[in-house]
Amino acid sequence: MQVRRKWIAACFVAMAGIGGMGLLNRSDVDESARAQGQASSSHGWSLTTADRTSPSPAAESEELIQNPDQVRKRLLLNGALQGTEPAGEWCVTPALSLKPCHGLRSRFEYYLLGLGQATTKEIRSLVNDEAQRAHGALLASQIMSVFDQYCLVRNYEWTSRYSQSDRSTWTPLFEEQKAVRRRILGIAWAEAFFGNDEQHFVDHLAQLESGRPPPPDPGEPVPQISPGRDPGAVRTERVTRYGEEAADRLAQVDADWEAWDRRVTAARNEWERLQASGNLSTQQKQEAMNLYLNEQFHGKERIRAKGLIRF
Repeated sequence: MQVRRKWIAACFVAMAGIGGMGLLNRSDVDESARAQGQASSSHGWSLTTADRTSPSPAAESEELIQNPDQVRKRLLLNGALQGTEPAGEWCVTPALSLKPCHGLRSRFEYYLLGLGQATTKEIRSLVNDEAQRAHGALLASQIMSVFDQYCLVRNYEWTSRYSQSDRSTWTPLFEEQKAVRRRILGIAWAEAFFGNDEQHFVDHLAQLESGRPPPPDPGEPVPQISPGRDPGAVRTERVTRYGEEAADRLAQVDADWEAWDRRVTAARNEWERLQASGNLSTQQKQEAMNLYLNEQFHGKERIRAKGLIRF
């Protein structure tokens, strides 16, 4: 039960938006599948150079390009994207216009995970076909214009020298990336695609220069109430890490689990009492316990309770 409680609490923290630092040029969908060799600390970030896994259009000009249906089958049915759903969104408003939002970058990166099993041109044709199916030719042409610009940024050859161990090289590359993104994508799309990553870098650099400890790793276990541990100290640690609102929600999770434990314990005691009753037959004991469970538990709760008390 304690393991289950920790899992629920950890899921809540993730849903509450408590997260770590971002990568300045990362994908939002399984970066490890694409960017071999780029590393970041559990609390940090990394400035990146051009994505070497993306072949240039010139290098692919003589290759045989398959049609979108063939590419879709290769990637989504038999390849790298098998069994997945597209990340992000097309960023099309209810009024049927394209609006800058981060979801379109995530959608592009989802399909770009297929690089290696499909060429850039093939993936472009697939994205175009998917966009047309979703929103028609006119909006698809606008989406593909952004896609082409995004690929230019993604494959850009940065001129600033960068070393992870030399902090003096970080800001020049950051400023170059920021300027190039806005020049190619325009301010609105650049900020929609990269604004959060850029702010993560600014915040992380400020934290390093101030000497303050880094923010908590979201992968760390959520502070839990346990025998012998002061509940007030647990709450203080939660507030420090996650804030008052998250601490309140975690306290409610604890209270819900404690109430569940009490109900299951009571049901187990009732079953033990019935089993010790010498004046009841086996069938009568089972009927009485079923009546108790029906009164105290509802729906799937009843099934879980029966399993826990081994009735």
